[in-house]
Amino acid sequence: MTTAQDLSNEILNEIELEALLRFKEDKMAFNALKKYVLAVVYKHGVVKSGEDYNGNINFALNLAWRATQSSDNAQSDEQLGQSLRAMTYATQLIEGGFREIAEMEKPEKVEELTTNPSE
Repeated sequence: MTTAQDLSNEILNEIELEALLRFKEDKMAFNALKKYVLAVVYKHGVVKSGEDYNGNINFALNLAWRATQSSDNAQSDEQLGQSLRAMTYATQLIEGGFREIAEMEKPEKVEELTTNPSE
């Protein structure tokens, strides 16, 4: 199983890792980005006071809306469930990514010995 540290070592260079670690330490910026990225899923189609409601902007309702159409593009209940499950899984992966970033730490540098200690 790949850990957050393994993944960061695989995909980030040292400069990018440093920038990400600095970013995660800024709790306000980190939480603002997390909130913004996840708001698309969490807030999609939420009714707000004083605003007109449009049910088609809610991801799940939009999927169901298309599934009820009598055109060739209509989805079956199975396809609708698969799409909804995929969106749920994607949301869980995004949340997991933010959790992993929050737990990341700078790897400790191991100093190489330049002299033989037995001499």
